[in-house]
Amino acid sequence: MNSVHHSAPDVVVLGAGINGAGLARELVLNGASVTVIEAGDIASGTTSWSSRLVHGGLRYLEYGEVSLVRESLLERERLVRLAPHLVQPLGFYVPVRGRFGGLLSAAARILGWESMAKRCASRRGRGAWTVGAGLTMYDLLSWGSAWPRHRMVRAGLPGMPGVDAARYPQACLYTDAQMLFPERFTVELLIDARRIAASRGIPFAVITRAGARLEADGRLRVMSGMSGMGLGDAGAALLLAPRSLVNATGAWVDRTLGELLPERTGGEQRRLIGGTKGSHLLIDSSQLRRALGSRGVYAEAADGRPMFVLPFGGRLVLVGTTDIPFSGDPATARADDAEIDYLLAAVGVLFPAVAPRRSDVVQHYCGVRPLPATDGAPAGITRRHMIVRRAGAPLPLWSIVGGKLTTCRSLAESAAAEILTALSMPVTATSRDRPLPGAVSAAARERIESPVAAWLEDAGLEPAEAKEAARATVDLLGTAALELIGMEGGLLAGSWLPTAAVHYCLASEWATTLDDLIERRLMLAFDPDLASRTLRAVADAMVRAGAMESDAVEGEIATMTATLKQRYGKQLRGDTGEGHVDPLSRQDTDYPEKEPRHGR
Repeated sequence: MNSVHHSAPDVVVLGAGINGAGLARELVLNGASVTVIEAGDIASGTTSWSSRLVHGGLRYLEYGEVSLVRESLLERERLVRLAPHLVQPLGFYVPVRGRFGGLLSAAARILGWESMAKRCASRRGRGAWTVGAGLTMYDLLSWGSAWPRHRMVRAGLPGMPGVDAARYPQACLYTDAQMLFPERFTVELLIDARRIAASRGIPFAVITRAGARLEADGRLRVMSGMSGMGLGDAGAALLLAPRSLVNATGAWVDRTLGELLPERTGGEQRRLIGGTKGSHLLIDSSQLRRALGSRGVYAEAADGRPMFVLPFGGRLVLVGTTDIPFSGDPATARADDAEIDYLLAAVGVLFPAVAPRRSDVVQHYCGVRPLPATDGAPAGITRRHMIVRRAGAPLPLWSIVGGKLTTCRSLAESAAAEILTALSMPVTATSRDRPLPGAVSAAARERIESPVAAWLEDAGLEPAEAKEAARATVDLLGTAALELIGMEGGLLAGSWLPTAAVHYCLASEWATTLDDLIERRLMLAFDPDLASRTLRAVADAMVRAGAMESDAVEGEIATMTATLKQRYGKQLRGDTGEGHVDPLSRQDTDYPEKEPRHGR
């Protein structure tokens, strides 16, 4: 095996999820050279398994996590401002059955008396006073912002979700936010890091589908199973001599440490991750989607566990989540029948007139939350992030434990400060006011969409088609949609996305395989009408771009089809019919329009 030596980066980040990507960006912003190494693809693990919410964490207040809620609320508003194309405000409806339910239980939980809190729990769930008190605190912790305040409403009012009014006569309204595609958010973090590095002449690299082993002398041996990854031929190795190492592998943190430092630190090391399994459903039911409207519903399942029913684009409904202790390989976690039945039953209680059936579930996904190891109940485990330094390692080595989408930026800021201090490097900047590269406000959308639509018209699309495709492209890529102009024209079969988007993702976003594109760049895996012809169109574009051999197309399509079925329970639609199907069905005008974006 040939080894290629590389100049030593200041920091190697293992893991290209949202936390690893955010940290890499923050470090580069402060002048550190960074190499990011990912065993799979960008955002292919924990990041893609979340409920896709950017929220303050209302229920964290019961566990006394006031500072975490304050931090999350600040970051919620910041992310909406810095990534308006990917993070948008979402109104929430909290149905309640009575007035006083849950007061004693909440008080006991705040005092740390979990066993008493369980004994005092109301069978009718949290009442209006309990929820209202929590939301009042939520509002107070949002001081200094123009974010909408909560209010109480009667059930059944026009424009409200059609939750069973007989069972839930009242509701609280408040606003959080939704990050529909955290995969795209993560890619843009790395694109921004690359731009910063290029502008300042700082070395920066992202290596995907590669393993890493720490040598006794502190050097890191990086091994790739693929060619074209900056390591030469498949099977080649790269030797790095980093000044420090960060383990940001999410649910795999303990496994990564075991592989990096096998039997080296002496004695059994304490476990850092006590992950829990969370499953989500995507439901395609026009009746349920219409009843839900433009708001999400935040409620309690029969066992008292919080659950969400969320609009997902213009057509689908996202339901989550379960919270089950999990100790196996996170890659093997799947939504099982019991979890699917549990979530469907919870939705049926809220919306009995339009209760979804098993056949309405067009997709599910499941992952393991990288929560701190503890002996407590899953619901009570802190969602606060921690950066833990490993003693006895041959170089400064930290692991990131916990965290959530909402606090990815603040986690990066605090972790970067600790790492830079240890390296005797000054903290000179933060990302608090730095927009993501694709950021485009509602006011600026027309300025971005118009030239994209004109280019698509020149490629042969009808004006109405070109306009719709331009909207879909800007939804996905933000201002980067302009970079497609001049590339190959036309749309991917069965999609509103241009074929040029494939070429852009291959050239600029570290995509190398069909599943990278389908699941985490073009987001076609979430299209309820995804058909094999679309897979073929993407594969054919990869062949023309030199990213796939023509004789590999059939096998790659078969593998992708099997993955969608096994991992997501997703069945491809038949390939009959002509025309294009919008991945989020924007053209379905029977569904309610989203409320105006807050602050724009």
